[in-house]
Amino acid sequence: MTEIARNWSISTDEGLSLDADELVDLLAVHHRRLAETWQGFAPAQWECQSRNTEWTVRHTVRHVADAMERATAAVNREPALGENEFDPRSTPAVWLTSSEGESPGATIDRFVAASTSLRAGVSDRLASGDDAHDRTVYGTAHWTVNVAHVLWDSWLHERDVLLPLGQPARSSEEEERLVGLYGLLMALVPSMRFERSISATVQLRGVGVRTIEVSCDGGALLSAEVPAGAAAISGAMPAAIDALAGRGDAVADALPGAPEELGYLAAFFHS
Repeated sequence: MTEIARNWSISTDEGLSLDADELVDLLAVHHRRLAETWQGFAPAQWECQSRNTEWTVRHTVRHVADAMERATAAVNREPALGENEFDPRSTPAVWLTSSEGESPGATIDRFVAASTSLRAGVSDRLASGDDAHDRTVYGTAHWTVNVAHVLWDSWLHERDVLLPLGQPARSSEEEERLVGLYGLLMALVPSMRFERSISATVQLRGVGVRTIEVSCDGGALLSAEVPAGAAAISGAMPAAIDALAGRGDAVADALPGAPEELGYLAAFFHS
């Protein structure tokens, strides 16, 4: 396992602790793998069912391209989510109407263009020391939280497509670190909404092993890697992040001993 020089963190107040090179390099690896994977799909595979029972592979990839375009607009300080409130159960389906009938090749090209622009915008804003707070899908937060959100979203949808096709869903160590941090942070959004304080220490085992402290206090969310050590809550990283987002195993099975608050978001997605 690669030795880690320092721990990473995400907070709604201060954003991501990664520097520009770390974040942009991580995103580039993820974006290239997605595009190359999709380019290798046979025509019949595009029509296969994804883990989302309402979406095929084609729907899912179009959604990832849609989300990337909106994240890119947000990073570049352009209107990103429209005039209406975002509802994760309905808004993505509304987005899909504009690309109905789009060819897989056109979807991939759209994603590549948007992801390239996103990385350039992220690099420029980090280099300038931009500390602005922007609109996110669940409230106002540091602008880099949107960047982590769209990574988490596309990482999950990559698995939504590949696992039903019987293909391995690979991930770099750096991707797993950031997705793990954000997946735990995102799981506490309902606690923030309900104004409930909570803290937990979770160990995630994947390409590497990470111990993460996550907390909701006074409406702010924090997810931070801490020095390795024993944690009462632990599980396999991919299965845990799946479960926290309402996929695969129940949260109680993927993360034995987790407080019930960590399962609220999964319950929302199942509602």
